[in-house]
Amino acid sequence: PLEAAQTPNLDSIATDGISGLMYPIDVGIRPGSDTAHLSIFGYDIKKQYAGRGVYECAGINMEVRPGDIAYRVNAGTIDARGYVVNRRAGRIDSTQPIIDVLGDIEIDGIRFMLRPGMGHRLGMVLRGPGLSPRITDQDPYAIGTPRLQVRPFDATPETQFTASVTDAQFTANVLNKFTQITTEKLMAAEFNAELQAAGKLPANTLLFRGAGTLAPNVPSFEEKYNLRAVAVAAGPLYRGIARTLGMDVFEFSPEDHVTGTFDSNIKIKIIKALELLEQYDFVFVHIKAADSLAEDGEYEAKRQFIEKIDQALEPLVARTDILTVITADHTTSSQLKMHTADPVPVTIRGRGIRLDDTRGYSERECGRGRLNMIQGKNLMPIIIDFLGMSKLYHPDWE
Repeated sequence: PLEAAQTPNLDSIATDGISGLMYPIDVGIRPGSDTAHLSIFGYDIKKQYAGRGVYECAGINMEVRPGDIAYRVNAGTIDARGYVVNRRAGRIDSTQPIIDVLGDIEIDGIRFMLRPGMGHRLGMVLRGPGLSPRITDQDPYAIGTPRLQVRPFDATPETQFTASVTDAQFTANVLNKFTQITTEKLMAAEFNAELQAAGKLPANTLLFRGAGTLAPNVPSFEEKYNLRAVAVAAGPLYRGIARTLGMDVFEFSPEDHVTGTFDSNIKIKIIKALELLEQYDFVFVHIKAADSLAEDGEYEAKRQFIEKIDQALEPLVARTDILTVITADHTTSSQLKMHTADPVPVTIRGRGIRLDDTRGYSERECGRGRLNMIQGKNLMPIIIDFLGMSKLYHPDWE
């Protein structure tokens, strides 16, 4: 879709910059959006990764305290056997009716806190004594299969966190009880009967995955790079990553229609990002829908959305006074409908950067560029160098 799209603004920026290909994490690694972003921002995901749920919950302004377990949750559809029919309940518009039906839930001294996310998503935080993130997912990540029973990972205490195997078994038991209770309530919910009467899929189960708890000793983005940063993003995950790294997050009004979906107002994101450069040193802009469209196999819609992105980037073309970096957190294949381990294109344009012979922004064109092949962890050091902020290397730093 990227190579098929008409992208004059992206091509102009690439022509005036230096390009290459980037493995967001490493060669042959299929990244998640969370791990990829952390890697690109220069964090050690083996030591400083909190778990997907923490970022998703932070992105919708849920408080995650030390000892809490956070989850990303989908509203899903199951049949009478408990087999998953649809992992997104037909991409239901809002999960607030689910929360209204479930109300406050406490099981064995553990409070379950739910909040609507974007579309079919929710955030979920467990709070109480004796919890562990060392548990398997309940979401099977596939249709036509039963939901999974939550189980402890193994009998080896982890190094990053302090929870024991006993805590993991307790947490798994509580979550399995939660699945049973919530499914019974949702199966009987009036709003689901109305959805089915309208020929739509019911949101009769919650599918949760990505258990996380706060990671210790993670420096903020400003502490790490001496750059005051702000995020311009609609998706909860990306807002949550920004918040956990100490970035400010710009809040759009509902009238701005910044949604993270195909019909999102992208132009206002770019306009606002340029305005925010008057107050901040670093602006992280995230644009979501190309990924979602590819996961649904909508390759033609993805091409159209890439062209929409290109049109929105027009104000950047004339801004040769700033450092512009354009890349992605991972490749999503419209054919396979999933993330792949392929490298992503990256272009950097700014004053004093030596140009290359790249004449467009695409996988093959950027592959011809002078940046060659880099890993995500290399990107921020390159940016810091281009900003003139690098310090002379000394081996004692390692």
